[in-house]
Amino acid sequence: MPSEPPLPAPSPSFASISTRLGWVAFLNDCAGEVLARMLPLYLVVALGSSPALVGVVEGVADGAAIFLKGISGWLSDRLSSRKGFVVGGYALSVLARALYLLTFTPLLVGAGRVLERVGKGLRTAPRDAMIADAAVQGRVGRDFGFTRFLDTLGAMAGIGLVLALGVGRGPMTAGMWRACVWLALPLGLATVALLVFWVPRIPRATTVARRLTWHIPREARGYLALVFVFSLANSSDAFLVLKAREAGFGIRAILGLFLVFNLVAALLALPVGRLSDRVGRVRFLVLGWGVYGVAYAVMGTARSPLVFAGALLGYGAFYGFTEGVEKALLADLLPAEARGTGFGALQSVLGLGALLASPVMGVLMAVAGPRAAFLATGGVALGAMVGLGVWAKFRKD
Repeated sequence: MPSEPPLPAPSPSFASISTRLGWVAFLNDCAGEVLARMLPLYLVVALGSSPALVGVVEGVADGAAIFLKGISGWLSDRLSSRKGFVVGGYALSVLARALYLLTFTPLLVGAGRVLERVGKGLRTAPRDAMIADAAVQGRVGRDFGFTRFLDTLGAMAGIGLVLALGVGRGPMTAGMWRACVWLALPLGLATVALLVFWVPRIPRATTVARRLTWHIPREARGYLALVFVFSLANSSDAFLVLKAREAGFGIRAILGLFLVFNLVAALLALPVGRLSDRVGRVRFLVLGWGVYGVAYAVMGTARSPLVFAGALLGYGAFYGFTEGVEKALLADLLPAEARGTGFGALQSVLGLGALLASPVMGVLMAVAGPRAAFLATGGVALGAMVGLGVWAKFRKD
């Protein structure tokens, strides 16, 4: 077994955990972002699948991870270290990408996608709880924002790498897909190595009973309920790839769009996280959910590639406004002894919403058309935005 880094003493230097885990996320997204963007094109163009199947694959992939998202967070509150779950989750995603080399039918591709998302479910809640455990008082938003910044920067680097190597010239083929997988594998292995040897174990400041309980603190319940409503609109980004193709963009243009999309998200993540420590979290979430709803409505009704591209960049702003802040707000609401359970509940809520949202989006696109599907999604997001504003106004601290 490789030796782990020495355990640091509790001090403000613990804030560096967000940087270390951020670089881990950088490498992982550098490996996985292109595969996530290319997978729906591989299914639809190269393998002849329908958008409905893409929705089923994405929904089942997220739904299959629901149980692990909850249980890994709950268990991490009861073990001496959360790190094992994080290492196992990243390693499982690397294994899933290796299996993509053997996938030549839609069902096998879907099975690989499910396994990859299970790895994400295993690691996400314990990783977020590690960041919250290590954050210096008053810098939770900054730490989550910085981790998200590096995560998104990795997605940009991955897309930039495959574009520089010439991937995407010509039609989508199985050979192009396998080339992307071969590029992703060494980066995934480097992700696991960096995590094992550079990220220390973080001792928990509190101990909790080992009995099985899914009790979520009262302060977080209303917030998690609203996150669930919003997640019903938050279907897989695979549908954006298909809509971009319908709007007239080729493979390299789609990857270029998502490179700029990630740039927008990265540029906003860190300053928004820092500002949320000073002026509050909810206003950024309300703004982000509103931007999401408008962006989806515009993408659904766009008649020109330029309008669609502008709306997609607005969607990137949604990520910058919300992803780090969403977790920082939950950290504010949760007592220290329930962080793993609470972040597990957040991931379960998001997973359950995805289990419903992606298949419904796929069916709506197949039956009613992209315009109706995107407008319905935008409407649900705007409704959740209104609910969040009402909750913030009347909740009791």
